[in-house]
Amino acid sequence: MMKRTLSVCLAAAIALPLALLGACAPHDVLEEEIIEDGYDNYYEIYVGSFCDSDNDGKGDLRGVTQKLSYVRDLGYTGIWLMPICKSPSYHKYDVEDYKAVDPAYGTMDDFKEMVARAHELGIDVIIDMVFNHSSNRNAWFSAFADARIAGDTDNKYYNYYNFSATPQDGYAYAANNFYYEARFDTAMPDLNLECEDVKDELVDIMRFWLTEGDVDGFRLDAVRYFWYNNPERSADFVGWLKEQADGILRETEGEGAHAYFVGEDWATESEIATFYERGKGSTFFAFSVAQNAPSYIPSVINSAMHPVLPDPAYSAQLFMRSMERLEEIAGGGIAVPFLDNHDTTRIATSYGKNVEKIKFSYGLLSLYSGNIFTYYGDEIGAMGNKDMGDEYLRVGMLWKNTDTVLTPGSYVKNAASLYYSFGSVEQQLKDEDSILNYYKRCNNARNAFPALMRGTAVRVNEDGAVLVFTKTYKSQTVTVAVNFSMETETVEVSGTLARDICVSGAVTESGGTLTMPALSIAILQ
Repeated sequence: MMKRTLSVCLAAAIALPLALLGACAPHDVLEEEIIEDGYDNYYEIYVGSFCDSDNDGKGDLRGVTQKLSYVRDLGYTGIWLMPICKSPSYHKYDVEDYKAVDPAYGTMDDFKEMVARAHELGIDVIIDMVFNHSSNRNAWFSAFADARIAGDTDNKYYNYYNFSATPQDGYAYAANNFYYEARFDTAMPDLNLECEDVKDELVDIMRFWLTEGDVDGFRLDAVRYFWYNNPERSADFVGWLKEQADGILRETEGEGAHAYFVGEDWATESEIATFYERGKGSTFFAFSVAQNAPSYIPSVINSAMHPVLPDPAYSAQLFMRSMERLEEIAGGGIAVPFLDNHDTTRIATSYGKNVEKIKFSYGLLSLYSGNIFTYYGDEIGAMGNKDMGDEYLRVGMLWKNTDTVLTPGSYVKNAASLYYSFGSVEQQLKDEDSILNYYKRCNNARNAFPALMRGTAVRVNEDGAVLVFTKTYKSQTVTVAVNFSMETETVEVSGTLARDICVSGAVTESGGTLTMPALSIAILQ
């Protein structure tokens, strides 16, 4: 498996000394310090809507390959591909063949070419893996149904799925008093994860993608449903999968090799902590920091920017507590904060197309320790409302303003004006004040300062509109100041200004005092 080197620099160093500038220049790019230890900025891609390489109106793997330089230039060092295996649906969470690329996306050779190019650029690749259920078109299910109906208990597939002779909640009727578990959809029968033959199949699937596909790990779908209403058992199963995947890699790469696992669990903080404790080094989508009020980013943003009663000091306290709490939940693992994904309303829609909120929310996200995940299109302010249906959260990427944007499933044409209010990638790349370039600035800071991604946040100032905290990793300590106020604020901070991230304007430094515009972030060394 091709891995990144310990240090990757794809950007130029700052052209002028910061002390001469008085603030960060608008186009400066900090030199990156990439460490191969499992910490990355991840970019989630729905292949069917990302980039169309052959003009058939649908995204494909070759299209992803074409845009990998763009992804890396944004500062992302990992990509998560939503399901790519052969499937009858547009979303592909009902897998028909776990060892085949869906023809709509291309071929296995296309996939291998994409992974090889990603690794050349210093990008890790993880793929969505659905192990709680398959498609009812999967050959396993056909063989299972035939064996059950025939009463053929000697058939290998007889126990591949969960079966009942009587009606039960969460089960679907097949035939002849035969019911099968299908908690997501009747077309998605739940696998029997107690069956040793099924477990062997899953290990073989992981071996295929880790060795033949050269992937760096997996995003596991809906881990809390491996065993319904039994998070401890589900978490243990994740741990078992992780041990198996690590063992596969160590056969070829030697002791110490490991696969990156990240699991989906929309649940209570205590349940997520259980997965961290039992997941054998796996990480988890602990929660969306943009979706879980009152503790996280929505309350911080709304408090800071309330039109009548703004309370920036409260916002600062709330954000500090959210960083501490996320570290507590993750324990010794890698936290996974994010703003939105394919299952939630887009952040630009949540904030009513308010550019200040859209930018500042990502600025705050970038300060969390762990691996942040960004859903494709968020960097240009893509819109999408969960209430309209999941396909409307997966609209085509707007690369140029002239693009025709399609919505998967229903294929609503010419949707660019509905989903992209801030212009295309091409347009925003040229605008230093765009959402895209704000995202890029945040990611560059995370890649330049290892302590930002790995350190424990410790507050060093008293309550107020400006939050000041430190993060330390090995010999590096950074000080971060965040102005939650809608007004310009000053704060005394030790250190030299190394990066400012501003919704508008710039942070200035004079005699140990920072002058910070509204909703701005300063990083000092």
